[in-house]
Amino acid sequence: MSNHFPKELIDRKAREKIIKEINRNILVEASAGSGKTSSLIHRMSALIKSGKFKVDEIAAITFTRKAAIELKERFQQKIEDSFRETEDEKEKG
Repeated sequence: MSNHFPKELIDRKAREKIIKEINRNILVEASAGSGKTSSLIHRMSALIKSGKFKVDEIAAITFTRKAAIELKERFQQKIEDSFRETEDEKEKG
């Protein structure tokens, strides 16, 4: 899996754990604008790519409806982008 976060982030290792440690549940608590949504989207994508989980088996809880809508939209976009990348690789290979 590629590195999704710049090396200069102080909490880079914690962020990478969110994505890579998919065999256990996690709780992410951080201030606004800290990258929670991006980290969760990468994690949910990793769960799907692992083949161990389906979209309807993932629970992601937010504190506001606005955050839930944003998470859903960004996750949908990530899944669509990943699908397109996979299709492009199939065409090249």
